[in-house]
Amino acid sequence: MMASQGEESKSVSTQIAVFGAGAFGQALAAAAVQSGHLPTIFAPTQKDLVTAQANPALVSCRFVAMSDNKNYWHQENKQIVPQLIVMAVPCQALRSAAGWLNQSLNLETTKRRLEIVIASKGVEQKTLLLPHQILEDVLGKDHYLAALSGPSFASEIVRGLPTSVVCASTHVDFVKKCARLLHRPNFRIYGSRDIIGVEVGGALKNVVAMVAGAADGLGLGNNGRAAVITRGLGEMTQVGVSLGADPLTFLGLSGLGDLVLTCTGDLSRNRTFGTRLASGEKPADILKNLGEIVEGYATAQSAYELSHKHHLDTPIIDAVYGVLYQSVPIASAFEALGKREQKEEFEWVKN
Repeated sequence: MMASQGEESKSVSTQIAVFGAGAFGQALAAAAVQSGHLPTIFAPTQKDLVTAQANPALVSCRFVAMSDNKNYWHQENKQIVPQLIVMAVPCQALRSAAGWLNQSLNLETTKRRLEIVIASKGVEQKTLLLPHQILEDVLGKDHYLAALSGPSFASEIVRGLPTSVVCASTHVDFVKKCARLLHRPNFRIYGSRDIIGVEVGGALKNVVAMVAGAADGLGLGNNGRAAVITRGLGEMTQVGVSLGADPLTFLGLSGLGDLVLTCTGDLSRNRTFGTRLASGEKPADILKNLGEIVEGYATAQSAYELSHKHHLDTPIIDAVYGVLYQSVPIASAFEALGKREQKEEFEWVKN
């Protein structure tokens, strides 16, 4: 149910907008509520808001269907600019959401500077842009942008279980502001200046998690899963460094932390996808039956293209791409990984 006009007027001073009514958008909105704010949740249509509206943790929030509220920001002959925008839509839908925001706020005319926290994880297909680069492409480069990532299952955030994430931006003061608005004892936010590294970690861990899930599904044991996680971390780091990231970022929350969680946790959609793939299900059937976005599927193609663009040695990424997009049998892909030429562990660093 849409909030009443009275409710909108009462809470508009908080000016926190969360784009995305999926699991993670709801979790971040709940975190904002628990920090004393009353966010507005945006989704493409009223149908997309149904689950969020039924969430008891969000009972005090406002809900806006973008399709029905193109002039939402204009009230009483004034333009309301949100104090903080949280982008939690799927990466492949980020450009569309940014376009709606650009148009509805008339940014080309007003030249307002927005403050945006990006929780979208992935690499855009075809352009190979990271989330913050997509926003810069659509909105321009004059806005304050930060990437939020780390080991964080949405359902556990909503339940108030201890969670630690990292917020990265080249604007240090903006990171501090994000922490003031969202940080609380059970939702700790650490700062970083490496937005590229944080975004690459958040994107590629989903690809590696598919392989870890497949290894479990094939019964390859704990040793096999640990090998996938460790070597996958190396490939994530390679891609990140090639794009300008700090390699140390991948030892932190958005790298190793998120990778371990996504590769081992039963709540991981990407790991579940890999496990079901190993049982013989077709990718299209798994995606349909899960009923949720599996970011690793689209990111696998982007990661493969990035790796080859920068001439990197990423056999795990190559294997995922082969299975998903070239119909390589999953058992054959694992067999090929095991038969690769022996080399030094950090040979890619030396090269």
